[in-house]
Amino acid sequence: MLGVVRRAVLAGIGAGTLVREKVEELIRRGESEQPKFVRDLFARAEEEKKRMEAKVEEAARRALERLQVATKADIEALSKKIDSLARRRGE
Repeated sequence: MLGVVRRAVLAGIGAGTLVREKVEELIRRGESEQPKFVRDLFARAEEEKKRMEAKVEEAARRALERLQVATKADIEALSKKIDSLARRRGE
């Protein structure tokens, strides 16, 4: 499951990078006469990146829930209980 998530993230990053590189190449070559188009393209790419990140985060969260991985809060709560029990025993 995490492999699928990782591949999705890498694909999204790769697609965004490719778009950016192509647009920058067009600008360097002087073929882009519409800067607004370029700005709009970058804005859409950024929105898509944010949507992809949100989907990946949600998929990772669901995967961790299914795996029943302890959270930082779970570990901290257990640590406090252990400390409390150790104090009761006089250790």
